[in-house]
Amino acid sequence: MKTSLPSLRRKILQSLWLIVLLYVVLGVFLLVSVQIASRTSPRMIHVNYDSIAAADQMREAVGALKNPTSYPNLSNQSAKVQFDKALTFEEGNITEPNEKEIAQSLRQSWSTIKLSTVPPTEEMFLKINQDLRHLVDVNEKGMFSLAQGNEQLSRRVLVGTIAFFLLSLIASLLVADGLAMRISMPLKNIAEALHRRPVVGKKLKLVEANTLELLILTNELTRMWERVTQSERVNVREIIEQKSKLESVLEAAEDALLVVDANGVVSHANNCMLHLLYINTDYVIGKNWNDLPTTNENYIKLRALLNLDMSNSTEIELLLNHSKKQYSARARPISSPTDGVLATLYLLHDITEKRQKERFRSEFIDMLSHEIKTPLQSLGTATEYLNAQKHQLPEHMLPMIETIVEDVDRIKGVANEFVQVTQSHSKIMRLKLEMTPLNQVLPEWIKPFHIIAKDRNVRVVYVQEGSDIIWANLDRVKFPWVISNLVSNAIRFAPPGSEVTVVLTDLNESVEIQVKDEGPGVTEEDQKRMYEPFFQSSISTSSVAKGLFGIGLTIVKEVVEAHEGRIEYSLRKPQGSEFKIILPVPTA
Repeated sequence: MKTSLPSLRRKILQSLWLIVLLYVVLGVFLLVSVQIASRTSPRMIHVNYDSIAAADQMREAVGALKNPTSYPNLSNQSAKVQFDKALTFEEGNITEPNEKEIAQSLRQSWSTIKLSTVPPTEEMFLKINQDLRHLVDVNEKGMFSLAQGNEQLSRRVLVGTIAFFLLSLIASLLVADGLAMRISMPLKNIAEALHRRPVVGKKLKLVEANTLELLILTNELTRMWERVTQSERVNVREIIEQKSKLESVLEAAEDALLVVDANGVVSHANNCMLHLLYINTDYVIGKNWNDLPTTNENYIKLRALLNLDMSNSTEIELLLNHSKKQYSARARPISSPTDGVLATLYLLHDITEKRQKERFRSEFIDMLSHEIKTPLQSLGTATEYLNAQKHQLPEHMLPMIETIVEDVDRIKGVANEFVQVTQSHSKIMRLKLEMTPLNQVLPEWIKPFHIIAKDRNVRVVYVQEGSDIIWANLDRVKFPWVISNLVSNAIRFAPPGSEVTVVLTDLNESVEIQVKDEGPGVTEEDQKRMYEPFFQSSISTSSVAKGLFGIGLTIVKEVVEAHEGRIEYSLRKPQGSEFKIILPVPTA
């Protein structure tokens, strides 16, 4: 490294010192000029003014000698003393041409008056007054001349200052421009050399350094370029290795994978996809996806399905090894933060087994509904007979008979809806809506649970708030399922000695039903799935075992949403659960 080169800091400081020197010279020039102007002018003006003042004192003294009555405060002797002092001062304060001759003339005239034994004549006083006027005129002209000279001097100083400032400014700009050129030109040459995108592996050609910092910069850029060249070689090897690993991972995937770039060319297809296409990899990789050399039925279906317009998962039936398979197809874009979408990954997931399980479950539900149909009919006949003969039973048995009849009717309704709810969650539930006084029917729906709650040492409390009559547009057969499921669950999880509270209230835009208990509550993890059918909960109490299955909350959610309402859940403090059903207020 050439250490004899000057540093960039040194060059900048040299240029700055030159600029500072120029402005220091300008400042000194201004200070000297201002100092000269400020000293000369006031002093000279003061001297002339003193001479005029002395002339005024002598005129006053002459006036007192000539007309004593006009100057009662100034005696004859005092006037002579005043005239002597003023004349003596004037003789020592000569500044203007001819001022000395005037002072001598005044001295001669005053000596004549002082030495004369007779009173001064009018001609003597006239001669002195003429000399005094002449003295005043000479000093006034001197003051005016001095003022004009001072103005000219100020003008010259101003013009000189402006000229010197402009010259120094131009010199500063030239120095700054030269400094900027010395700094920017090497950097510009380096930037242009890098902008030309030199080929990796070749030597980087940069400008000759003229400062120590530039020499360090060019050396470091050369070293970095050498490291980039080495890293490029290493990266190529790593990319090849990573590509091999990625291909191995894709081959190990159970799903059929297809990668198509932005130009529609297939960049990868794993073995599962090749088996579906019934074609060799040499005829797929690097070929346009819409123009593969095959007429296989699977390819025709996939070509029509797999495109950039795919937004959601789509099911498709394909033939594999002479067997029909169900696949779920979905697309995932492969994007870059700078270049946008580079390619699209298509995945085909085998859902044949899943669809078979769903079919088996549907068949099981159909069989179950068929098998319980006959017992329900027999149970219904028995309850009707029992209800007809209830007048022969003891009075304390009547509430139990009514509860049995209502529960059998409810079971019949649940059985009729059981198949449609569990087979398809997206199916629209058919409702028979009626304008219903909810505050009258809700206590009737809750009444059967008082007996069940009493057996568990739990109390069911009903509370009404708001209007006297609270109306709702309900299906009187299906909506009681909501209340029965929520209240029965609350009783099941409520600890002995606690309360289950049902609160009915009407707000401005909605009707709310709250079912509260003091049980353990639902965990955050279970809250995410508690409305799924056959969900296995993690809640465990002394009366309810962990791992409970059911579709109660599924039915509740679908019935509420079918009524254009919604259901919300929240944990109570210190413990407990609160389900809130929010229904729209019916129109008049």
